[in-house]
Amino acid sequence: MPIAKPLRLNSIVLKFCSDIGSFLAVQLVGVAKQGTVLPSLPKRCCPANQRGQNSNPAKGIEGGDLHKTRQTRLRAATNCNRAVLLRHPIASMGRDRASRQSALLVVALLGAAACVASAEFFEDFRSGWESRWAYSADEKYTGRFVADTPEEWTEPGLKVPEKAKHYGLTTKLDTPVDPAKGLVLQYELKLTDGLTCGGAYLKFLTETADFDPAELTDGTPYTIMFGPDKCGGTNKVHLILKHKSPKTGEIEEKHLKSPPMVETDKKTHLYTVILKPDNTYTLLIDGEEKKSGSILEDFDPAVNPPEEIDDPEDSKPEDWVDTPKIADPEATKPEDWDEDAPRMIEDDEAEKPEGWLDDEPAEIDDPEASQPEDWDEEEDGEWEAPKIANPKCKSAPGCGEWKRPMKSNPNYKGKWTAPLIDNPEYKGVWKPRKIANPDYFLDEAPLSNIGKIGGVAVEIWTMDEGYLFDNILVANDASAAQAKREALWVPKKEAEDAAAAKAEEEAKSKAEAEAGGDEDEEETMAAKLVARVHSFFDLPALAPYRGAAQPLFDLLEHHEATVFLVLAAPGLLILFLVFTLLGMLGGSKKKDTPLGKAKKKDVTGPDDAAVKAKAEVVQEVKKEVPVEDEDEDEAKGPKRRSRRET
Repeated sequence: MPIAKPLRLNSIVLKFCSDIGSFLAVQLVGVAKQGTVLPSLPKRCCPANQRGQNSNPAKGIEGGDLHKTRQTRLRAATNCNRAVLLRHPIASMGRDRASRQSALLVVALLGAAACVASAEFFEDFRSGWESRWAYSADEKYTGRFVADTPEEWTEPGLKVPEKAKHYGLTTKLDTPVDPAKGLVLQYELKLTDGLTCGGAYLKFLTETADFDPAELTDGTPYTIMFGPDKCGGTNKVHLILKHKSPKTGEIEEKHLKSPPMVETDKKTHLYTVILKPDNTYTLLIDGEEKKSGSILEDFDPAVNPPEEIDDPEDSKPEDWVDTPKIADPEATKPEDWDEDAPRMIEDDEAEKPEGWLDDEPAEIDDPEASQPEDWDEEEDGEWEAPKIANPKCKSAPGCGEWKRPMKSNPNYKGKWTAPLIDNPEYKGVWKPRKIANPDYFLDEAPLSNIGKIGGVAVEIWTMDEGYLFDNILVANDASAAQAKREALWVPKKEAEDAAAAKAEEEAKSKAEAEAGGDEDEEETMAAKLVARVHSFFDLPALAPYRGAAQPLFDLLEHHEATVFLVLAAPGLLILFLVFTLLGMLGGSKKKDTPLGKAKKKDVTGPDDAAVKAKAEVVQEVKKEVPVEDEDEDEAKGPKRRSRRET
């Protein structure tokens, strides 16, 4: 059931303004009858004095600006310096009736000025918001909003508590807002759980005499739709105007071209759009301009239709040629062009690797696997052992039938087609002739034809939850939006930024602490590795080379606390040992070869001592340096097989 709509604060304000207006009328009539003289105002304050009128403080109503209309008097009071009025010595006027009337009149003028300045709609969803808004009675709208105050907020906002629901909530403005005078729309939005697929926009409904908030549907007429929408390929801040043709009366949606994208983080963002009577617009996010331009030029379709349109009755002539290129009719396929040649052929130069096991399959049944006890062949079918890599293929270049690899066919040309030439009969791209647009109009004041705003609706469907709406504003003056931004949104932003900075600092400190523990572990590993390298050169076979290895020791000890040491030291050590062994063997060969007798094909005899030393070193290295495990061997097997397969 829709919520009953009781008397609202705006109604009270309007009643107060009306009472002030009545009071002003009575007072002005009474003062005129009595010939009462109002106290003069300082020249810098009173609008009349600024124009040089009624500068005589003793001048009565017959010669002063009290003959102005009530509205003119209110505007004059609005522009007046209120501080000066409050400081004016009107207290002494209470000595007679005329002075009291003058004082009451000044106070009434101040109240009227305040009423004029606050002519806007504003909703902050504090206590009593349920009585100001009504849910749609349409059964589609099952979602129900709640008031919630997130962290860093001091006041509640309107929250979407559940996803995958349609929400329809409306409020009716006591006084419609006319966009023709200039319009500013603004509201805050916080996506506590992000935005993946859903709309978080507002609809500013068109004023109608019979509108009932409980009758809201997705077809309810609106003047403007404004706000974020994101789902799939859509990611934009909508700005849609419903413009009525001054000629045909047809209403058409005008969409802002190239709108800005949505702010999808979890902070509170402020969306503002300003439409001016000079047909310009400005769209801001968090007070920063994201897009601006002309209402007449930046919307699609354009506000004003084109003066000329394509003739719907015109058609392309049958003999019209609009093909710019044609196949050369004089071209012929070359005699050596082979259309049947394949794109890929076998590589004739490839040879089967030596040791290839043609009779061995790449995979075999696992000999250690056995049929499970609960296997039922009637239900599960015949049991088959799982396959494993053939162990015989580990040491071979490949198994199974060997096939030559394929390569690109150098003689491949594909299907022959004639080259293209300019079409001698080409006439160009055909276009229908233009005629005058029967629906053409020129609307130089489109904001006068989008309708007055009579309500605000949250009519959305979303697959997310946690949207928070707050501080919705509808006004004619952009300064009202700026004041609300500074007073309400900026404190939230500062609080959220401070909380984010604190969380970032805590995460950074935690990461540094964890990194410090890793560094300690690395230093311990490095120290052990350096000690291990030193122990290698305690072996009898390597002891004579300790001096030559001193630069290696210096390098390791200098960088022992770095990750580079842990990764590079084993490789450096192995390289050093390899070159050492090569040096030992090379040195022994030179000693045993008689000068002048060794030739290219001479076979020099091995030095027994060198062979023995080599054996000792190899044995020690095998103990200290881990060899590649079987997993790495298994990894190499498929690589060899893959070469066969390619």
